[in-house]
Amino acid sequence: MTKRETYTLLALIAVYYEQFEVNQRKIDSWHEVLQSHEVEDLRRNLLLHVKESPYPPKISDLVRKSAMVSRAIPNCLDTDCIVPIAWKPASEEVVQAELAKMREILGIRRSEA
Repeated sequence: MTKRETYTLLALIAVYYEQFEVNQRKIDSWHEVLQSHEVEDLRRNLLLHVKESPYPPKISDLVRKSAMVSRAIPNCLDTDCIVPIAWKPASEEVVQAELAKMREILGIRRSEA
């Protein structure tokens, strides 16, 4: 996103919300955060925000993920990409040491049978 596109987006917000002021400091600050985002995604989120809220959007309102993306449940192939290939389970000594720490924290005494 260019600084000109940032200005255009802020000017559009000012059209929808009279109390929203556009100045150079705001353009620079918003551009610093929004420069890595696509202008069309931000514009689409702005239009959704305008339909839902009488208040001007914050940056976080414009960069939100769509509902479809945030609620997606990964399948086996997606999970394969997420879980590191070189993952190794902890050794038995590490597992037992961590369990002993948890028992100590919780005040659980093991009976020696």
